[in-house]
Amino acid sequence: MRRARPLLARLLLASSLAPLASAVTVAAIVAVAPLASAQDVAGARAAFEQGASLASEGRWSDALAQFERSAGMRPHATTLYNLGFCERALGHPTRAKKYFNQALARDAVTSGTELTPELRAATARYLTEMSAQIATPRVTMTPSDASISVDGRPLEPVDDGARMLAGTRGPGAGERVPSPTFALELDAGAHEIVITAPDGRSRVVHEGFEAGSTREVRLELPALPPPRVELVDRGAPRRTAGLVVGGVGLVALGLGSYFGWHARGLWSDAKDACPARSVCYDENGARLSSSAKSYANLSTISLAVGGTALLGGIVLYATAPPPTTGTVGVGVGVALGPGGITFRADF
Repeated sequence: MRRARPLLARLLLASSLAPLASAVTVAAIVAVAPLASAQDVAGARAAFEQGASLASEGRWSDALAQFERSAGMRPHATTLYNLGFCERALGHPTRAKKYFNQALARDAVTSGTELTPELRAATARYLTEMSAQIATPRVTMTPSDASISVDGRPLEPVDDGARMLAGTRGPGAGERVPSPTFALELDAGAHEIVITAPDGRSRVVHEGFEAGSTREVRLELPALPPPRVELVDRGAPRRTAGLVVGGVGLVALGLGSYFGWHARGLWSDAKDACPARSVCYDENGARLSSSAKSYANLSTISLAVGGTALLGGIVLYATAPPPTTGTVGVGVGVALGPGGITFRADF
């Protein structure tokens, strides 16, 4: 059975936008898929025909969506080729190169049954063309465990991470890459690159790349500053309390001593007024004796309280934990560096 040339492939090779019969084209897609379900085959056929029709009108984005749908239901080297051609027409050489490579790889797996010799030659020619339109800088990232995104999309690893493709995956957060040093393939032009460390440090870099560029690009986050060491005195409140309590004790001892001295003086005066001691008929002597007893009692209480407080203050001060060294955070900062802004938060 003669294999028909795919609709879009025939359209592109002929450089014509005239509509072509699609039934023969889809036959090439489904003839080699005996294990595909009837529903998948029918869906792939319908999406492929719709994509071919849209491509004939130059509606490349719409055609791309239909070919993606067709490939999702029934992969085929011809569909991959058409996806690459749509991306080429849309000015996305990195994505186009990816699809052209996939088309050749699938054709090889199927022993060359899915691409015609003309399409195989065209695919190789377009690969050379796309390679000349993309940049392939050599990227080195520091730290090695940082994640990276380009234009708001994670990278796609190729060759076990030795090469990374930019712009071929959907929008999303940056991801870690297999190796901190890799060849980055991306469309020529200006790009926004974001690298983020596991501790939250992030850097935004805006870089422009010319087609065919292979220059070295170093994406570095500044090292964390060393922690600031300060003396941490957790025993200070206790020592302060000890000093206060001890001070109160000293004051109380001082008052007790004063009251004792004053009581002694009053008692001496009372003895002069009442020499007999047992009975005193002198009113002043009785008053002096009573005052002496009161001051003596105050002295006793003050000395007892003062001694207890002084002892407690000494215990509090002596048992307080000694000062130790500790680290403190350095807060949040913004550093302006070559090619980008670094946001840093250290705790």
